[in-house]
Amino acid sequence: MNQSDSERIAAVLDSIGWEKSKNQKEADLILVNACSVRQTAIDRIWGQTKNFAKLREKNKKLKTILTGCVLSKDKNKFRKIFDLILDIKDLPKLPGIINAQYKKGVPSENYLKIKPNYQSSFVAYVPIMTGCNNFCSFCVVPYTRGQETSRETKEILS
Repeated sequence: MNQSDSERIAAVLDSIGWEKSKNQKEADLILVNACSVRQTAIDRIWGQTKNFAKLREKNKKLKTILTGCVLSKDKNKFRKIFDLILDIKDLPKLPGIINAQYKKGVPSENYLKIKPNYQSSFVAYVPIMTGCNNFCSFCVVPYTRGQETSRETKEILS
């Protein structure tokens, strides 16, 4: 899911004219795609927070966004560090949030209908569903992605 999410994020940013920078020092926007399924991923984000502060000192225009699978308890802690915390299912709203003059809109209000910027010409991560209706004691997915939403078979095949 993380790779698929990242390709959709890239497509949305591309659609409003943002380009990938070569490194964080050149960036005006840093968007972090988190995964609370593994605590080490959240720990790595915490490890970057001092770096974000240093980058902000040098670039006053720098904005930071956190998205992906993020537990509520982590969102509350990260609010002090990130300019915006965006639920991944709200990705279609990102252009309006980033750029008020953006007029084209995203092709859909549905996250799964965003056409990704595939990183390969022969490999594609094709999610067939997102979210989950099971609330297993060890899993964060229902809490971070919401209820299960499946795609139409025709859409998956296309």
